[in-house]
Amino acid sequence: MPEAVEESTLKESVQRATVEWVAELLEDPEVGAEDNFLDLGGHSMLALQLGNLAKERFGQDYDLRVLFEGTLADAAADLAARAA
Repeated sequence: MPEAVEESTLKESVQRATVEWVAELLEDPEVGAEDNFLDLGGHSMLALQLGNLAKERFGQDYDLRVLFEGTLADAAADLAARAA
């Protein structure tokens, strides 16, 4: 598989997992990739739980600055770039 395809697949996988995990943690099925974690009601303890899920599956944790200031898609893209 070409490297660009692998990175795209990883990025999509991380984004899908991020949205699913945030929806589960916040008990909000309406979470989308363009939502901001803090605006949805996320906080530091949930960020730790989210980071643990990411470490278990992708071997990397979220950059908290990106997670708190950007969209979930931004946080997922940053994590995918470091996990590649």
